[in-house]
Amino acid sequence: MVGFFGFTKGSDGLISEGMSLAAKNNFAEAILCFDRVLRANAGNTLALLQKGLALKGLGRNEEAVATFDKILEAEPENTSALYNKGLALDNLGRVEEARIHLNKASELHQSNSSSFYDEGTELERQGKYQEALSFYSKAIEHNPNNVHALISKGYVLDLLGMPPNGAIPFFDMALQADPTSIDAHLHKGFIQNRIGKYQEAVSCFEEALKIDPTNIRAMYSKGVSLYFLKKHQEAVSYCDKALEIDPRHVKALCTMVWILAHQKKYDDALIYCDRALEIEPENTYALSYKGYLLFERGRLDEALKYYDKALETDPNNPRALHYKSKILDKIERGKKRHFIKKFIAD
Repeated sequence: MVGFFGFTKGSDGLISEGMSLAAKNNFAEAILCFDRVLRANAGNTLALLQKGLALKGLGRNEEAVATFDKILEAEPENTSALYNKGLALDNLGRVEEARIHLNKASELHQSNSSSFYDEGTELERQGKYQEALSFYSKAIEHNPNNVHALISKGYVLDLLGMPPNGAIPFFDMALQADPTSIDAHLHKGFIQNRIGKYQEAVSCFEEALKIDPTNIRAMYSKGVSLYFLKKHQEAVSYCDKALEIDPRHVKALCTMVWILAHQKKYDDALIYCDRALEIEPENTYALSYKGYLLFERGRLDEALKYYDKALETDPNNPRALHYKSKILDKIERGKKRHFIKKFIAD
């Protein structure tokens, strides 16, 4: 059965569902998800690892050891399997065996996980997102606490259209490993904003600001959330704070444009839009938004020029295409009305 954007049941989507259940201590339900994956592919390392962890969570340590052994038969240096087998053995009172596995995992996991993560980031840079995902997964297999790999996997899954409940657990796991990870708080907040959970988004950005009170992305992103919560003046104030720190921060300027435009304060918005374009004259967002602001002020010819500039940079820009069409339609209707009036007068 094919899921969102080509994800199939039994691959990343189903594993993410199981991981989300396990994060809530619903280990028995999580195991059902992992077993569905393993029926289709008995050697799926991530599903085996997560099943072993869930079995360990239920106190079924003998079964957990057997599950980790299946991974180690194929990958003797899989650090996550070694480490968690060590923990399960320790739970069973097999202390010496546990120590051997834990020490070996400790020696291996840092170097292996880092190299897989580095390969993933290079593939992501090239736009090869599916390939990048596989390397981030390997990095996580070798070190479940690799915060950068967890964040990157969540980000790429979101980019590829994974539903929020499939991507957010990776940011949560990153925060379990490192509660001070600003990137994890931010990315989780971005998704919450997008799906309309604005108060939850505010909480994410506030956590980021507790760690770094000068974080500009957290400030203007919180401004967006506050706007949707109808706290318009607070929204503007957070953008102001961001711009006090860096007056030339284009995304903060564009966010201010967006907030002011939604309040129909078009002249004020134009000031910030012009500031953004002074810094980045080819910024598509600022160009198309200036076209929109001029359109709202009735300056159609000027608006058309800015939409044309935006389309030179991004020929498929939806805002520019939509409003250019509206302007041309309005101009054409104006010509027809003028012709009719002239015809009647004659």
